[in-house]
Amino acid sequence: MRLSGSSKAPAAPVGPDARRDAAMALIRAQLTMVLATGTEAPWAAPVYYVYAAPGFYFFSSPQSRHIEQALHSGSAAATIFADSRQWEDIQGLQMSGTIEAVIRRMDQISAIGRFLVKFPFARPFLQADPAASDTQPYVGDRVRIYAFLPQAIYYVNNRLGFGQRTLVDLK
Repeated sequence: MRLSGSSKAPAAPVGPDARRDAAMALIRAQLTMVLATGTEAPWAAPVYYVYAAPGFYFFSSPQSRHIEQALHSGSAAATIFADSRQWEDIQGLQMSGTIEAVIRRMDQISAIGRFLVKFPFARPFLQADPAASDTQPYVGDRVRIYAFLPQAIYYVNNRLGFGQRTLVDLK
């Protein structure tokens, strides 16, 4: 990606495999995903995420507006994008899908393990015993792990043409 002062942005990926690879590189490089939900009024919420097929895993309060709206409506949208100072360098993912609570214990363990590898600073927040740390706020009993399960994923890269987006399959 070109930022002010750099001379040349990377070329846009060509072909479905190259676009899938570019989408996966973007997913690995970024930290936050913005979830969009709505029933009566739209709402957007940024969350830290980790990707493991078939979904994007994140922590939220069950009482948060985005969780309540997504579970009530049965749908959500999400975006992951790289910041850019040049319009030509805008790239990201636009996704539609659903949000579900991760219920199965093995799925929870796997997702939490991956999450803590990517975000080790979250460990004190998610510990089982709030007495184990007096220096960090404890949120472990107030959050749950959820999955955004995309049904459609579009890769956007202005190097491919302004306003162009391509359906990608991350599998």
